[in-house]
Amino acid sequence: MKNIEQVCKKIFTLARGAQCEVMAETRDGALTRFADNVISQNVASASVNYSVRLLENGRSAKVSFNQTGDAYLKHAISSALEILRRQKKDPALLPLAKPRPIPAIASRYNRETAELSPTFRADRAAELSRACRKTGQIACGTVENGVSELTLANNLGLFASYKESYVMHSVTVRDHDGSGWAERPAHDVKDLNFKLLNETARAKAAASRSPREIKPGKYTVVLEPNAAAALVSYLAVYGFAGQYYNEGRSFTAGKLGKRLLSPLLTIEDNALDGAAPGMPFDYEGQPRTRVTLVENGVLKAVVHDRKTAKKAKMASTGHALPQPSYMGPIPLNLAVKPGQGALADLIKGAERAILVTQFHYTNILKTQTVEMTGMTRNGTFMVENGHIAYPIKNMRFTQSMVEAFDKIDAVSAETGLVAEWGTLACPAMRLKDFNFSSSTKF
Repeated sequence: MKNIEQVCKKIFTLARGAQCEVMAETRDGALTRFADNVISQNVASASVNYSVRLLENGRSAKVSFNQTGDAYLKHAISSALEILRRQKKDPALLPLAKPRPIPAIASRYNRETAELSPTFRADRAAELSRACRKTGQIACGTVENGVSELTLANNLGLFASYKESYVMHSVTVRDHDGSGWAERPAHDVKDLNFKLLNETARAKAAASRSPREIKPGKYTVVLEPNAAAALVSYLAVYGFAGQYYNEGRSFTAGKLGKRLLSPLLTIEDNALDGAAPGMPFDYEGQPRTRVTLVENGVLKAVVHDRKTAKKAKMASTGHALPQPSYMGPIPLNLAVKPGQGALADLIKGAERAILVTQFHYTNILKTQTVEMTGMTRNGTFMVENGHIAYPIKNMRFTQSMVEAFDKIDAVSAETGLVAEWGTLACPAMRLKDFNFSSSTKF
């Protein structure tokens, strides 16, 4: 940290009076990868990357580098000043942000998690591989951990830093023509149940052997937390981002205060003390605030950075991405309010439904209605009369998320933490009339 402060001071001096912002990202991590029931890779890396943005007379320039010797810094900032001189003026360009009080948060750094050994990661992979070999299954996946730190400073007096540890276990298991998957991130390794994740992936793989093909059409779906989170993240990013709202490209434009979604749906973005915590400041150094996006189906608010807030005549909610940003601000620490019962209860309450473990290749088709497409993966099952009846082949969906999340008829009490456009805490959900447009071989 002390070295980063010294580098920032040198950069500010070299900026020659231009407004200057420095973003330093430090990452020290390691990963163990396994495939075909054996470890195939063990890697570790440490890096410090700098991004410098200069502003002067309505012009801006940005350079990035990872070397901080005096000669290199002089060359990098001289290049940035030359780029700055050649830029066109932007009448909408805002000056850099002045410092504001940053909320105090609980530490998200755990030394044990940051320093997990290669042996620890290898043992977790070995436990799964041994179990799979006994049953003729094949496992692949990763165990990774480390620490990341972001420092944001400018020559107007702003200096903010955030540090967190992380660990992630991701597992895919093949069982002949069946497959299963499980994944979970955490800040503290004590919060990660490796055994449960492994058993979940193995059980899904075994249960999904000999899948049947079903006809495309509209079905009730039971979405496990990861599958639900993949859809919620698109709804939030394209529906509750200030720039999309200002430009009229969001379904929320002109409709705040109205109920457009299911009364069972409440979503908040809360990096401070929510279920999916993160940095207490955004990439402009502004304090993050808790924002309720949806409350019992009613659209309540969108998130803003300083630029979109000015246009909307609002205050920044502290959701800026690194500037300049073509997307504008987005929510990165989402939590969906839990409901009642377990995933098993959602299944019991379905007369006929498709149970989805995971979606992949998800893409946006129409931002206005958050129409999406994607495919199921690694454990898709037909539910009949409240029981999982048989595995089915993967299906492609094409569906408006605005319509889908207006047809929620159950939300579980259990939530899962998911790495999806930031971090998202999401329960399982049951939705009616979900459109599967075709079957797929993948």
